[in-house]
Amino acid sequence: MKISLRKLALGVGVLGLMAMPLAVRADGVNLSVNIGDDDQAHFDFKAGARKHHPMIWKAAMQLHNAKATLWHAANDFHGHKAAAIGAINGALEQLKVCESE
Repeated sequence: MKISLRKLALGVGVLGLMAMPLAVRADGVNLSVNIGDDDQAHFDFKAGARKHHPMIWKAAMQLHNAKATLWHAANDFHGHKAAAIGAINGALEQLKVCESE
């Protein structure tokens, strides 16, 4: 069975939204995690492009860029910013799994 990378990312995103626990404070969402350390926890970016499949690396970099864009956005998008970042983390985890199997 052949699954496109787009379908995989969409599926992972949906699962990430369903599984993402939110850390909410009275005044909003707590996003106190260092984005660099957090990304490395979900995908091995330090290994570099040579250690990864080219398509997996490209997808991981696109997810990393999307996450950074959201991270630095001033708006929390009615509380959905944290859920979107969680979905991206889930997608990065799935890319790691893709390479390990």
